[in-house]
Amino acid sequence: MGQVFIPILLGVTSVGAYLVGAKGLKLSGTAVQKAASKMLECLGLTFVFLGVNITVGVIVILAARAMTGAFVSLYLAGDESLLVLSLIQGLVFQGWRDLSAPPPSNRSRQ
Repeated sequence: MGQVFIPILLGVTSVGAYLVGAKGLKLSGTAVQKAASKMLECLGLTFVFLGVNITVGVIVILAARAMTGAFVSLYLAGDESLLVLSLIQGLVFQGWRDLSAPPPSNRSRQ
């Protein structure tokens, strides 16, 4: 039961959110695909930032070890909060990209 609880919980709340959005808030059902695409872009950016953050952290730690001769633990670069902070970086960067994009052209193609 423990292994299926979280997927079932997420499924129920996702269906509930869809129904509230589609029926209660009159949101477009087809826009869910675009929203999911944006979410995947943000998730991808999160992992890019996470990889860069860990890499830079390891380089800084190794440089500190070499320059000072003191032991600095590599575990510092693997802090759990780094995932949440990388998510925030990814969300901000994606929002920045979206807001900086030129407006779509209204001209029809001929």
